Amino acid sequence: MNEYSKYIFLKSAVEDLFGSRAWYDLKESKSISVWRRYIEKTLKAIMLSIHTSVKYYDSDWIDEVDETIERGIDSLKKLKTIDELIAVLAGTLINISFLQIGLMPSRKGSDKKVTLRKSNWDLTRFRTVIYLQSSEQLESLFWSKQQKIIGSQNQIELYDKFRKTNSRLSYSNWCKKQNKT
Repeated sequence: MNEYSKYIFLKSAVEDLFGSRAWYDLKESKSISVWRRYIEKTLKAIMLSIHTSVKYYDSDWIDEVDETIERGIDSLKKLKTIDELIAVLAGTLINISFLQIGLMPSRKGSDKKVTLRKSNWDLTRFRTVIYLQSSEQLESLFWSKQQKIIGSQNQIELYDKFRKTNSRLSYSNWCKKQNKT
């Protein structure tokens, strides 16, 4: 166990993104180059995911997202400690999170206390975020949740039963009607 064992939550998230090899690379690593590589790869994956997954956006927003991530990646090159790398990752992710919501608040230089009142956190001044779900996505989400609850084999058997009914309902609606999650 070393001083970087405290980052288990971060290591677990990186493993979710890139697989168990990433976990083992970071597990007890004190190597700044290993940490820098995975943090940079994480930021690049976020940028690629945004470009691939977000279908409707204005050009100012995507430019701001790209600039934020690129600034984070550029900052990584200059740093000398793992804690500094993680601080850049955290700061970049905070910025990206707020940009995903609508905008990053800019209160630099203000000595006014900012409270957690709704009026201080309405970030719709420039854009409104809308999350849409196609019928295919709805079915995919239902399938995933159901599989976790009843297991793969039971789900396959239930789906086979559904297909034999020749129902015009979607699989998820048929299951809901049958009280099958």
